[in-house]
Amino acid sequence: MVSRLRRRISRIFTDMGFEEMSGPQVQSSFWNFDALFQPQDHPARDLADTFYLKGTSPLPDDAGLVSKIKKVHEKCWGGQWKEENASKPVLRTHTTAVSAYYLYNFCKGNTIPKKYFSIGKVFRNEATDYKHLAEFFQVEGIVVWEGATFRNLLGCLKEFYRKLGFEKIRFQPSYFPYTEPSLEISVYFEKKKQWLELGGAGIFRPEVSIPLCDRYPVLAWGLSLERPLMLLNEMEDIRDFYKSNVGWLRKQKVQ
Repeated sequence: MVSRLRRRISRIFTDMGFEEMSGPQVQSSFWNFDALFQPQDHPARDLADTFYLKGTSPLPDDAGLVSKIKKVHEKCWGGQWKEENASKPVLRTHTTAVSAYYLYNFCKGNTIPKKYFSIGKVFRNEATDYKHLAEFFQVEGIVVWEGATFRNLLGCLKEFYRKLGFEKIRFQPSYFPYTEPSLEISVYFEKKKQWLELGGAGIFRPEVSIPLCDRYPVLAWGLSLERPLMLLNEMEDIRDFYKSNVGWLRKQKVQ
């Protein structure tokens, strides 16, 4: 079921003119946090949320990029930025690390508008429940275009979810360290009688996109894959996708 929806989402974004991007599941803290303007003392870096691995991960070969990121952190967040913290390897907590890498490697010095998407697994060291998993897929997207606006962002998201089968969605203001303005996307989950968040989005802050690719604005989003699949199949528990129950799987809708 998950694989089928992945293919469907891939087709939707491809039809919308997006190119696919990919990256490793093990990332340095530099790409997972520092390049995305998350301070080195941010709670998201704590072991309560992040799976850290042993050893170190090399920083980018471009000393100029590392210097830019260090300068931004020390100017905006204060304190001393440490390379040893940026070199810690992690299981990526979001596929936005892939977006940061692509902005630097494929969009720097390129004035042609670019649209990328990715579908990849991410990891969070948190308790599981009917709508949360410690290991799940994230649907990532970026639009690199100087003419882009917040309205363009909402339009992309509405069109994506319309093609996926959701006509009524809700946008709410939110906060993320790497986007401003930021928003959350939700749909109403009838079985639980509550709104269910499907992801977050926004415009990358200049502190993120300018050091990476000298471009602004850059539209960005990170969306859940399992949650909309849960809604499309009228399920009550997201954990059912990963249970070895062949009979149950055969009864589910083909997406």
